[in-house]
Amino acid sequence: MAHKWELVAGDGGSALHVTILDSLTGLPVDLTAKTIKARYSINGGATVVKTMTALDQTTFKGQATYAFLTTDITVGGVLDGEVRLQEGLSDQLTSVDTFHIPIKVALP
Repeated sequence: MAHKWELVAGDGGSALHVTILDSLTGLPVDLTAKTIKARYSINGGATVVKTMTALDQTTFKGQATYAFLTTDITVGGVLDGEVRLQEGLSDQLTSVDTFHIPIKVALP
């Protein structure tokens, strides 16, 4: 049975790339001057919060990325997450959709 692995435990440089859309209009949200956080847990563990980088909003409106470090993903399993804008502020927004990314363990 084939399975598509998105991340590999211990690898660095793998990127999480998201496009944030307005849930009512379906249009990309302008991320200019907004804080963007990826919030995730691996295998149901503690929630990890990482700051994402917004891409050029003129060309890539609503898009942001986070490049994982080798220490971010140390075990195989599943990374479950969400994205939050403006965390802790009065205009905080959390994604309705979540992401579920399989993590492969590299061969020894």
